[in-house]
Amino acid sequence: MTGASGYIGSMITEFAIEEGYDVYSLSRTEKSDAKLTSLGPVPVRGELSSLDVLRRESSQAQIVLHLADAWGFSTGMDYQEALRIDAAAVDAMGESLHGTGKPLVVTSGTLVVGPDPTGAETTESTPPWQTPLNDRIRAEQNALQMCEKGVQLCAIRRGESGIRLFMQMSVNNGEVIYVNDGGTRTSTVHSDDAARLFLAKAGDDFNGTSSTDVTARQMAEAMGSALNLSVRSLTFEETASKIGELLATFLSAENRASNAKAIRELGWQPREPGIPEVIRTGQAANY
Repeated sequence: MTGASGYIGSMITEFAIEEGYDVYSLSRTEKSDAKLTSLGPVPVRGELSSLDVLRRESSQAQIVLHLADAWGFSTGMDYQEALRIDAAAVDAMGESLHGTGKPLVVTSGTLVVGPDPTGAETTESTPPWQTPLNDRIRAEQNALQMCEKGVQLCAIRRGESGIRLFMQMSVNNGEVIYVNDGGTRTSTVHSDDAARLFLAKAGDDFNGTSSTDVTARQMAEAMGSALNLSVRSLTFEETASKIGELLATFLSAENRASNAKAIRELGWQPREPGIPEVIRTGQAANY
């Protein structure tokens, strides 16, 4: 596994160990070694550019899970370079799995596709967003090409609420904001539900979402209640001026990704509490 020391990675690790797996995780530093050891995985020294290490470890694994993001390792890295590193890493891991039937699981987000013009839910076959917030879809598309080479690949698109980021940002700003009437809806998923989906071991791409009807205003009001902060509406322009255009776009983007395919084909069933309840009870880190 790459990215096992991250939040979702640590949850997947916990469930994998409960299911009887031995987990080996890529580790970049001694500090990461210590954290991984405390969580249960065996650290394997290397990074996403350590292609020989990725080939060797993948060839010995029953399941390969790729959760790490090269861009997250260096704030100064060009995003296109991060995508290049990711593509090479996926190619290296996939080479060892050709024809074996062993799954390679990668991660993406539900915002790689645009909103349905009627307000309906989107599906895994909805065309990619023509103006995406970032180019992460390219990493998923590159990975999915491994299917043509006989690799059983699964791409999990997690619901993207950004709740931990926005709660910390609200604390720093001294208030919680939402855009216009806050009526845009977003896809959410509890980390425990997402972790179970990552271990489903089926090929294809799947939306990992538990709800698509929570509005930006509902989340803002729940955050305000949990943080004891005032909540107010701003126009898009005011929001962009305050927190930047990228985050303003994220806050105002309609994002309703159906989980029907994962339920139908994998038997996956979200069972954790919904996001407003979790925020109000102080457990927002689970989203």
